[in-house]
Amino acid sequence: MLSVNPTEAKPTAGMIERVSMILDVFSPEEPVLTGGEIARRAGLSRATTARILSELAKHDFIDRVQSGYQIGIRCFELGQMAQQPKDLRRLALATMFDLRRATGLTVQLGVLEGNDVVYIEILRGQYRDLTIPSRVGGRVPSYATAGGKALLAHSPDRLVEDLLNGQLEKIGPNTVTDARELRAELDLARREGIAYEREESHAGLACAASPILRGDGTAVAAISITAPVGVVEMRLVGPAVHAATLGLNRQVAAAPHWAKL
Repeated sequence: MLSVNPTEAKPTAGMIERVSMILDVFSPEEPVLTGGEIARRAGLSRATTARILSELAKHDFIDRVQSGYQIGIRCFELGQMAQQPKDLRRLALATMFDLRRATGLTVQLGVLEGNDVVYIEILRGQYRDLTIPSRVGGRVPSYATAGGKALLAHSPDRLVEDLLNGQLEKIGPNTVTDARELRAELDLARREGIAYEREESHAGLACAASPILRGDGTAVAAISITAPVGVVEMRLVGPAVHAATLGLNRQVAAAPHWAKL
């Protein structure tokens, strides 16, 4: 960690805070600033500002230009990544509300990030005391969830094979840790358009999920419903999830930008 000059306005500021202070001084009205102006506005010494700007430039978060510095391409790329969950949430939220109204169950929207499902929206259902292992922004191993299996069933073969050839740890009482058995489940989910889970991610949970697909058949996200084991027969309500995602599939196919996400 870089040391802080005792003459700076915020001598106890950590590295992340100082980086934030530097990035925050840029604006659409003033996209290019000199190093001295950045230091003055951020309340940091010129030496500290110069060191941080140098590091940020190495990793393309800041670009050096003839008249000073400007925000770099990595900030733009990260901004695009942050926009994707917002776009997905906007796309799916009305459908999720309808699904919750129709089933009374907790409805979740998740995307695949590495080998995990990351949840970007959760609408709690009537079983408010139901403990679920997920939260908005949280992640759960994909192979142990219905949503994750729905996503894996429509993911590139290389990604799936890498996961199956790795260690499948037991997460819940019934987590499928046998690669052959899990591959068979993914094949069935691909054919039926619905993936199921029974106490695989957490004791007492049953889930059903369907993917939101691009025009080429790969998954953008998945919608799942969750209920206490023994209260709802997921095989009976699973088709409702599938029907909900079919309408979203048509919207995704009609919008070319989803093919790039």
